[in-house]
Amino acid sequence: MPKYDFSVLFDQYPAIIALMPETFGSHEFILALASHNQAEYVQALYAYRDSLHEGTPAPFKAVHQQLSSELKKFPNLVTLIHSNMPSKDIFGHNNTCAEWKKV
Repeated sequence: MPKYDFSVLFDQYPAIIALMPETFGSHEFILALASHNQAEYVQALYAYRDSLHEGTPAPFKAVHQQLSSELKKFPNLVTLIHSNMPSKDIFGHNNTCAEWKKV
């Protein structure tokens, strides 16, 4: 059973996608989603507060993986362009993310 019911956030995808530029990265999308749904985003992070990645606490990574993977369920709104676009994560660290184009 999932630690958090993401459906409240997933329901917001069409509205957030509409706000995004023609092409955007998953990191940008997650920031916009979090900005417009702060309470729900914080609840998701709290639910995953004990998540680990390579032995290190990683609630952001766990939640962001859930949020970014859901974008592919909106093929009528977005198309995947690249799966490894260079990007900075929420903490400003060099990383990669998926790049999307609005349909």
